[in-house]
Amino acid sequence: MTRLTRTLAGWALAVLFSFYPPLCLGAAPDPGQPGPYPVASQDYNFGLTAFTPPALVSATTGKLLGPNELDGRVYYPKGIDDKVSALPTGRMPLVVFVHGRHGTSYNVTTGATTSGWPPPAGSAQIPSYAGYDYAGALLASHGYVVVSIGANGINFFDNATADRGMLARAQLIQKNLDLWSVIATTGGPPLAGSALDPFGTKFAGRIDMADIATMGHSRGGEGVMAHYVYNLAQPKPYAIKAVFAIAPVDYNRYVVNGAPIATILPYCDGDVSDNQGTHFFDDARYNVPGDPAPKYNFTVMGANHDYYNTVWDNFLFRPIPGSALSPGAADDWQGTPDWQVDPFASQLAPANHRLTSAQQEGTGAALMGAFFRTYLTNGADVGGSSQFLPFLKGDAPPPPSALTTELFQTYHAPDTAAARQDIGRFLSAAELTTNVLGGAVLPVGLAPYTLAGGAPYNATGGPYVGPPTLAQFALPGQPSARQPGNTPSLYATQVGGLRQLELGWSRPGASLEERIPQGARDFSSFSALSFRAALNFTDWRNYSPFADFDVVLTDTAGRAAAVPVSAWSKALAYPPGKIARLPKVEMNGVRIPLSAFKGMDLSAVASVKLVFDRQPSGAVLLTDLAVSD
Repeated sequence: MTRLTRTLAGWALAVLFSFYPPLCLGAAPDPGQPGPYPVASQDYNFGLTAFTPPALVSATTGKLLGPNELDGRVYYPKGIDDKVSALPTGRMPLVVFVHGRHGTSYNVTTGATTSGWPPPAGSAQIPSYAGYDYAGALLASHGYVVVSIGANGINFFDNATADRGMLARAQLIQKNLDLWSVIATTGGPPLAGSALDPFGTKFAGRIDMADIATMGHSRGGEGVMAHYVYNLAQPKPYAIKAVFAIAPVDYNRYVVNGAPIATILPYCDGDVSDNQGTHFFDDARYNVPGDPAPKYNFTVMGANHDYYNTVWDNFLFRPIPGSALSPGAADDWQGTPDWQVDPFASQLAPANHRLTSAQQEGTGAALMGAFFRTYLTNGADVGGSSQFLPFLKGDAPPPPSALTTELFQTYHAPDTAAARQDIGRFLSAAELTTNVLGGAVLPVGLAPYTLAGGAPYNATGGPYVGPPTLAQFALPGQPSARQPGNTPSLYATQVGGLRQLELGWSRPGASLEERIPQGARDFSSFSALSFRAALNFTDWRNYSPFADFDVVLTDTAGRAAAVPVSAWSKALAYPPGKIARLPKVEMNGVRIPLSAFKGMDLSAVASVKLVFDRQPSGAVLLTDLAVSD
């Protein structure tokens, strides 16, 4: 990185985080605040070898590799137990959590991690399922039943499978749902062949098995996506209403349509350092015409991989008295090449922007709380609320419970006439001259003006082995970890990455105009003009720490209104960091309220124009230009 780009990266910190744009007025409800119901929890264990997923098979021998535990922790309103505390009037929605890959066991004397499954003599399992207390208890306080399940057996064997254990994780989730289907209806021993009955009938009639959501972390993140697809293929699928992934891998490119999805991408992830989980958002956007489900992507600046699980961080799970760390716990960012200290991401750097464990839990609780309480409901007193949509969409700043404002919200509206009208999807070269509405596209003074990304990585099969090219990567010559939308997937080598518009300008007056044809000019029923964008940090013309420009709407009477991007989003700031996997291009959302365009007729919009007039030169990446709810 040159001296100039290092200077820009430093300036960018002030630009990114000096303030959050005034996206809405007034205090919004805080989804991270506890609800009205006192909370109880209960651990259960049907055995550490109780279930062997049929897909947990060796890729070389075809033989089953080993068993998995059927255990976990359930969070629920305390009134179920004490018969006194308040309870929701109806049956409660069910949320299933599944953790990711971590150490599976530890020596009970020394606290050192050990290997094997079941745990070897003198060892106990690491209870990774217990690492989401902060989210499980929060949701239970609002009237949900949350079950966090164990996946240590799969974690021990999964690297020997052909898909890193993703189908096995899907089968594990399905097996747990089968158990809870019994627990929620008749009660009694839920596991065939076992007399264990940890719950009796206390949950019978309390849980709505037609209103289920899932959350997965790391490999569990791809696991819940795999489960959604797997579940739909079953003769009697469960009603999975929403899917949430934290720092997920995406080895196999499962695509979820038909249910709301959300993904957290930690900017300082040192484990899944290429943030490959962005593919879940990218791949689903236009995959199914008429998809009624919204999609969300949240970039959390300063967050690492492990601190979303309190058993994996450095502080909370210490089974050995006086031990300094939890077994296997570490700051996953520390694995940078040559142990270099990144000024943004390293906790060793002065004035770094790393989040603490508590802050990461705050972002996780706020985002999961908002998402699940929006899309899971059993009626008037649990969920189904629209009050958190401004926060989820990016129209409101993060609530106080998030403990940081350093995050970006990106929203892709349902593909319905009422929710979204696309202008530029930027999926094919034809859109360089004609937009998806059929209107003319008029570039002026732009170079380059082309599409980047999206091509297969190896058209003949097998892993990608050639040098990066413009057709495959938005930033040729940069590591894939710096451009997550185009990073290859381990087992889906023929699936291309994010296709996006690459443009730059070298003098004032450059612009890109999207003409709106008759029949598509009425924007008055929509809330915002939106797109995803990033500053191209490899282009020397970005001498400013922010690639600001004006968005101009012109109506059929010739009246125009201009709004600068910087008034509503910091997505075009120079991305921070400089070591190996940073800086990173994240295509974050920009939403400009249509009410900000004053003095023109929103029912008769003739054109949308991006005018690059706020700095003499620059270069950006764009996609998903639309008006939406």
